[in-house]
Amino acid sequence: MALLPLKIGVLHYQPEGEPMDPVVENIETALAELGHESVGIAVHDRVAEIVHAIEEVQYDLVFNLCETFAGDYRLEVNVAAVMEMSRVPYTGAGVAGLLLAQDKMLTKQLLGYHDIRTPNYANFDGEAFEAHGMLSFPLIVKPARTDASIGIGRHSVVSSWDDLTRRVRDIRRELNDESLAEEFIEGREVYVGVLGGPGRPEILPIVELDWGNWDPTKPRVSDREVKFGPETEGSPRLVVAKDIPEDVRFRIERSALLAFRVLKLRDYARVDFRISEKTGEAYVLEANPNPYLEKSCELAMGAADR
Repeated sequence: MALLPLKIGVLHYQPEGEPMDPVVENIETALAELGHESVGIAVHDRVAEIVHAIEEVQYDLVFNLCETFAGDYRLEVNVAAVMEMSRVPYTGAGVAGLLLAQDKMLTKQLLGYHDIRTPNYANFDGEAFEAHGMLSFPLIVKPARTDASIGIGRHSVVSSWDDLTRRVRDIRRELNDESLAEEFIEGREVYVGVLGGPGRPEILPIVELDWGNWDPTKPRVSDREVKFGPETEGSPRLVVAKDIPEDVRFRIERSALLAFRVLKLRDYARVDFRISEKTGEAYVLEANPNPYLEKSCELAMGAADR
């Protein structure tokens, strides 16, 4: 049965003086093609902007594209909380899912409890560290709570304790965040989109990062340049994954579905993996509860191929 036309607010982050993210137009175009009326809700650093926009127009639904607020990715959960307190239905993960998946250390603890394989790791809170499993270098050091590869680059891969402690200090100083150090898995990097509710979510075709003409002497790190830089001949690009052994594909899909449920995600999410070139095992790197939905990116590419 076809849905009645809805009035949908497209909530997105919009710093003053910057161009609008193309994903907003992608979503508005798709909604119009489905017969719905969409209205953009641009917010920057004032909670009142969100509340006023919601109260001014009685939306049937808010499509939540807001991955950050006031330049701080850690505040995306607060945006969802404002909508929940305003009793406005919205798309994507709720407050619980955003909180659980935003904290990389908590994510790994929950996944580990449910026997979902992740790289061995250690967490650093600025005063001490706690290891989970036997660690061996190289390690990749990440901020514990940021998103969109902020604070991650080739310099994040370390091969000694001196480099590790230096990177932990840098993250504390530059981002005011704790650090997560995990074993760096050399191998294929793949992304799994999951759609639906916790009852019967749907797995999308697996998308892979083709590294192109990557310098083999440098660690393969999917940083902001790789993710958001212009695509040129031989540069890394996204492709639909081919030739993944059936047993590995099964374990990847099972892990993605379990992560989706364990982390209380809903509607749409993306789970990122590395397939070890040494062992063939697939490891969950992270779960993104509010993934980038631009039409050329991982989740949209997987949806287009199903």
